Amino acid sequence: MWPRSSPADQTVSGEDVLQAWFVLAVAAGYVTTLFLVAWWGDRRSAGGPLVSPNSWAAAISYCLTLAVYNTSWSFYGSVGRAATSGLDFATIYIGPTLVLLFGQRVLSKVIAIAKAQNVTSISDFIAARYGKSQVLAAFVTLASLLGVLPYIALQLKAVGKSFDYLILQPERAGGEALRFWQDSAFGVAASMALFAIVFGVRHVHASEHHRGLMLAIAFESVVKLLAFLIVALFVLFGLSGGPAALLSQFQSEPQLAGILSFDPTQPVWPATIIISAIAFLCLPQAFHVAVVENEAPSHTRTAAWLYPSYLALFSLLILPIAAAGLARFGAMMDPDTYVISLPIAADASTVSLIAFLGGLSAATGMVIMTSVALSTMLCNDVIMPLLLRSRVFGLRAQSRPMTSVLVTVRRLSILGILLLAYLMHRLVNQSYPLTVIGLLSFVAVAQFGPAFVGGLFWPRANKAGASIGIAIGFLIWAYALLLPSAAPLWPAIEEIVRHGPWQLAWLKPNALLGLEGIDPISHATLWSLGANLVCFLMVSALGRQSTVERNQAAAFADGVVRENTPRLSSRVVVRLDDLRALALRFVGPVRGAAAFDSYLAARIAGSGPRLDPSGFVDLDSIRFTENLLAGAIGAASARVVIAASLEGHSLSRRAAMAMLDEASEALRFNRSLLQSTLESVPQGICAFDADFNITAWNGRFIALLDLPPDFVRVGLPLADLIAFNVERGEYAASEFAALLVNRDVATQSWPYLYERKRPDGTVLEIVYDRVAEGGYVSTYTDVTERHRAAEALRRANEGLELRVRERTEALELAKADAEQANLGKTRFLAAASHDLLQPLNAARLFLSALDESLHASSRAGDADKERTLASSAITALRSTEHVLDRLLDISSYDARAVRAEVFDFPIADLFVQLNLEFSAMARERGLDLDVVDCRLAVRSDPHLLRRILQNLLSNALRYTPKGRILLGCRRRGDALRIEVWDTGVGIAASDQKRIFEEFQRLAPGSEKGLGLGLAIVDRVSRLLDHAIDVHSRPGHGSCFAVTVPLARGTGRPLQRNPASSAPVAAERPLTILCLDNDATILQGLTALLGAWGHRVLVAANAAEAMAAATASPPDIVLLDYHLDGGRSGLDFLDDLRQKSSGEVRALVVTGDRSEAVRKEARARGCEILSKPVKPAALRRFLGGEALSRQFGTKQEIP
Repeated sequence: MWPRSSPADQTVSGEDVLQAWFVLAVAAGYVTTLFLVAWWGDRRSAGGPLVSPNSWAAAISYCLTLAVYNTSWSFYGSVGRAATSGLDFATIYIGPTLVLLFGQRVLSKVIAIAKAQNVTSISDFIAARYGKSQVLAAFVTLASLLGVLPYIALQLKAVGKSFDYLILQPERAGGEALRFWQDSAFGVAASMALFAIVFGVRHVHASEHHRGLMLAIAFESVVKLLAFLIVALFVLFGLSGGPAALLSQFQSEPQLAGILSFDPTQPVWPATIIISAIAFLCLPQAFHVAVVENEAPSHTRTAAWLYPSYLALFSLLILPIAAAGLARFGAMMDPDTYVISLPIAADASTVSLIAFLGGLSAATGMVIMTSVALSTMLCNDVIMPLLLRSRVFGLRAQSRPMTSVLVTVRRLSILGILLLAYLMHRLVNQSYPLTVIGLLSFVAVAQFGPAFVGGLFWPRANKAGASIGIAIGFLIWAYALLLPSAAPLWPAIEEIVRHGPWQLAWLKPNALLGLEGIDPISHATLWSLGANLVCFLMVSALGRQSTVERNQAAAFADGVVRENTPRLSSRVVVRLDDLRALALRFVGPVRGAAAFDSYLAARIAGSGPRLDPSGFVDLDSIRFTENLLAGAIGAASARVVIAASLEGHSLSRRAAMAMLDEASEALRFNRSLLQSTLESVPQGICAFDADFNITAWNGRFIALLDLPPDFVRVGLPLADLIAFNVERGEYAASEFAALLVNRDVATQSWPYLYERKRPDGTVLEIVYDRVAEGGYVSTYTDVTERHRAAEALRRANEGLELRVRERTEALELAKADAEQANLGKTRFLAAASHDLLQPLNAARLFLSALDESLHASSRAGDADKERTLASSAITALRSTEHVLDRLLDISSYDARAVRAEVFDFPIADLFVQLNLEFSAMARERGLDLDVVDCRLAVRSDPHLLRRILQNLLSNALRYTPKGRILLGCRRRGDALRIEVWDTGVGIAASDQKRIFEEFQRLAPGSEKGLGLGLAIVDRVSRLLDHAIDVHSRPGHGSCFAVTVPLARGTGRPLQRNPASSAPVAAERPLTILCLDNDATILQGLTALLGAWGHRVLVAANAAEAMAAATASPPDIVLLDYHLDGGRSGLDFLDDLRQKSSGEVRALVVTGDRSEAVRKEARARGCEILSKPVKPAALRRFLGGEALSRQFGTKQEIP
């Protein structure tokens, strides 16, 4: 906690005071550094940009120049605003952030139009939109000057005040009158005037880039941020004791808590955000750096995140300084001086000097750029039109060059602007807060907003609406804000502010129409901007546009860029030499001659009428000259100059203006027709002039090359386009030279065709060809699919065997996964099925043994009746097993234990299998089974889909007494509908949902079913996400259909089911060891195997089995998996194999159908039979052929 200091405590001894001469020397050194940076930048950029416009360095430099928006208001005033109004200071940063984040389309459009129209300033931009009106341009210029002068005065005031506090003479900053040579602000103004004159007014062409000046502005942006960061860190750690101590002060002192307070519902928040967003675009210096000096539209995308980050860091650093100032000084010191007062009070001379340099940097950057921008506006839109009407400098004085006049006028304008700003600084009350002065200028500049934004997106906006709207808005601004700020100077004005004119309270500047209770900035913003917008909309809606206004409205609203006008017949009799001489007067002999030489070369190389340098001109050459002049003296003045030059050459000035309007109208029509034609072509098209500069393109060209929409513009060199693609990795830098087809066009064979593969895999066929006019046209065709087809064909020819092997392996993996998924069971059903199947297995074994015995007896003529009974019992057990299998399947599907293995396969393969399986069954029942061949492929799990069709065919056979059954397909869009038709008994509509429930049998069939088939169909179809449909009429038959997605290709063929095993030859007698913990199963196995002639050894546990195997080594071991004591039959097998000298063959007989048991058995080379054991399967295994396969292919026993 800092103790409260008295005024006496705020002074220090003389030994600690920085001498004025030392501070001035440091300031002079800093300004000298700026001169050196700008000089170095100008020298390095004499032959072109310092760095590639598309590089990161150029983008970062552009973003730093945008920080000219951060003036001494940000450096000093925002701290004072935070100390008095909390987070309200952040509103002036939210507006620009919103513009950059969400206004990229607006900003890119403004830049593109400005480049196409050769715009030099904000006044030139607005005037060009509204018919190139010289009156409107002059009005916008004078309004800008009036509105921005207080802003420049603010910078001078801030520098002067910080200098006075730094040398500890606060009485100088408190209002004491000084002679101008004693005022530090005068020295700043003089040095900035010199700097702006030297580096800001070196060229006549105002739209040229001032790269040295921009480098100096970027350098200043870094300096002021670093200085502010150093002061904030010093305050945070040197004075506050660190972030933790500062937070505790926020909690303990109520006055500090106000710094973090904010109320977005207060009018000041939306008002300040709106005017700051408009000011970011319309302030003369902001427009100049953001638009006129922009060298690559892509820089705005970098600025969208980098400059808001700059603002966020600045805002964050404001808080600790404001808190420290309040804690240290409270209300006894001007909050605007906290940045420099805190280091002074702490005897930190170095930090205080750094703070002064940071404030100086923030102020000088704004003063320089504003004076340069305003001088261009004054020269082009106010002074030059007046000079051109005089006899000395008028258009009739053909011999007098104007380049030196333009430069001189702009330099004198800079001196006049800074002189006026200094006088305003002297007049403004010293106690007036910096923030209030800045917002006063923001509200003034915001009056350009409706005309600026409306002109971009509303084609009906006209000059009258823009002029009246801006005029009304400025009048209200001057009355509501500017007049009260001058009240301390004149008592009469103070009387009006307090009581209103003529004592009319409803006309008080701060309470118009009785609206009271809001701050002056919000009040003035509401009335001025609201009246401006209403007048702009109403007058534009009711008024009419001239021809040139309509043309310019189309150019701005539609983003149409300049092109050569069509060669129309003309009544003009002025010669081309006259236009050349006119241009050379204003743009200089070097630039003017070079521009005309290039123009003539292009005309000679092109088609159409040739242009004789000494002959008469056409409209095309007039438009070219007008655009060339616009870059030097502005669009409005250029139009007047061209019209005046035609006057006296068979045309009046009005006729000349009409001729130019006619040319513009023809240009707009032809441009629209050309663009519509280009957009209708499916290929990408881009046209170039003779120098390989882009002249036209279509949207497909942008899409195929994946270019930023704002990157391509008229005049963009092909080399720049290729360089841009190299930088983003479209092709290697080593290919750069090979891609420039204009190296030697004379020897180049045309058309020039090549293909290029983009990083995303797209292959483009690019064709360049010459056109009769002397330019070139390129077409871009996406041939990716053609290349893919060719590559696929090549791979098919070269690697067919490899693909077959890969697909076979993939199919085997898919089959293994499907089998694993189908064998999953829940733990409960696994245990239950094991206990249930044990007695069934034993019964099956006993009955099979009995059947074998009776069969032998029947051959001898005995026991026919007993054999019939045994067969009936076996059939009943087989039906019970079938029911249990179906129930286990339903349980697996319900538990999601079955996983679908989906892939593409021909449906014909599945139909062949089904035909083989069911054709014999149909013949036995006297039915015809027709399977219609289908050559399409589907995407499904073939095993599960077959399960569905098996059940549907089984139902059809069961419920069709006579007639036929049909299996076929219909294509339905992207799906295949597989249908099973029958001529059976049919199903009532009320029962068509119930048949999919378990144990539902609705009609008698030829044989009794279980009622589980369609329940399985329903579950499998839901698992595969295949729709099932039923259509049926009782007495006429039914149609069951399953809809399956179609495959994209032919799919991979399905493996054929192995042929049924041939009857096994009689086995040789074997010694078989049976291990099972169920005595009845052991008895059944003994009976059955004994009936087959084998010697059977039985054991109920591992110890008995080991003893029996030791006494009589078995040929084969039949093992149950689950034994008593937590051991398994496979554990016993491992022990037995360790003690045996040879390999022991084994078969696992178990009721556990889990995949884990199956894998464990296979790992030991064992096959598995599931209980209840089918005697035929067991007999095949015991046969010699089965034993030979056990350690070979290890095929599973069916």
